[in-house]
Amino acid sequence: MTKWQVTNLYLIGLIGTLGSGKSTVRKMLEQLGARGIDADALAHVVMQRGSAPWRAIVDTFGADILLPSGRIDRRKLSARVFADAAALRQLEAIVHPAVGALTKELLRETRQPVAVVEAIKLVEAGMHQWCDALWAVTCAPEVQIARVLQTRNLREEDARARLAAQGAYASNLRLAQVIIDNNGDESATRAQVEKAWRAIHPASARDKSAWLLGVEPPPEPAAAPAVETPRAPLPPVETLAQPSAPVAAKRDIQVRRSRRADLDALSAAIAKHDQRAEPLSRDEALKRLGERGYRIAVADNHIVGLAAWEAENLVACVRELWAESVADGAIALPRLFELIENEARELLCEVVLLLIDAGAPDYIVEQAQASNYELLSPGTLQPVWRQVVQERLQPGDRIWGKRLTTELRTKPF
Repeated sequence: MTKWQVTNLYLIGLIGTLGSGKSTVRKMLEQLGARGIDADALAHVVMQRGSAPWRAIVDTFGADILLPSGRIDRRKLSARVFADAAALRQLEAIVHPAVGALTKELLRETRQPVAVVEAIKLVEAGMHQWCDALWAVTCAPEVQIARVLQTRNLREEDARARLAAQGAYASNLRLAQVIIDNNGDESATRAQVEKAWRAIHPASARDKSAWLLGVEPPPEPAAAPAVETPRAPLPPVETLAQPSAPVAAKRDIQVRRSRRADLDALSAAIAKHDQRAEPLSRDEALKRLGERGYRIAVADNHIVGLAAWEAENLVACVRELWAESVADGAIALPRLFELIENEARELLCEVVLLLIDAGAPDYIVEQAQASNYELLSPGTLQPVWRQVVQERLQPGDRIWGKRLTTELRTKPF
């Protein structure tokens, strides 16, 4: 396809307030063949530590909304904004544009004829204008409260406050073409969803090229049919090569934080680490990015090494250490270690712990030793460190550690 074209699709906008069951309806649509996108899950991705929205949120609401790991304490942030309408508007002004941009990116990659975007504030964000149909899920308030109390760790007054903060839903209901009553059991809801699904005509979908690409496409020549150019394939997942050291030494290897633009290449590199036959799906790669921070080594616009790390209670844990070859590892791994150590110091971490699985190539351990990491046993760790590690340790993992400070800020139990 040309730069002005995307594969068109029939887009359902799915709205509903807290506890109404809109996620249940989205999952039913996915089972019927739709591509589902959960805007709340994307908010987790765009708010990951170090991102532009993360920095804007910290600048706006203060560093006290952060966990010791540097991640945003969503519970604390939610309590603050749902009690203050102005603060909620500030947060939405930061998060909604980033979620909208990522949503459009995922829709551009979608090949299913029907897609559904689930979002509480879909209408307020103006996305409903590009939907071919707006579906609304309704439920009695007391049923919603009961569901929220059952599935979320919230007090009743907090649940009611959140519902109140989500605005006047009645005005949005008047815009909906399909209303799903979710007061009954799952079978009753499924019957409504399947009936509405059978009424969909994907061929009637509006052209969304201008919206998804962010530009007005130029007029196409009348006699020239649109020709779809195949997308460039992801790099194949291959068995680790073992090129000679002199070849790799000639390459300029740089290390840096991974970016969303790296997603396709990163999914292929992670698959190589995991010894998978195919790259990760885009959704799975986004989920991994939302859970941990990836640092990558790049040479000739190609990922030749990676490490995933996260910090909690002043402990930096590093997993998924990988390099494309022994020679690349000799250059990339020490630089990745140094990058992570510098970032960990900025977060006041006391120690960096490498969790290296028993099947890792020998050169991973060799580079850890060369970078002054020592083999440790769980029993020798400070109690706070041990608690963090035990939550992440997999059977067969070996722990290699490096102290970043001689003075401990955490206290033994």
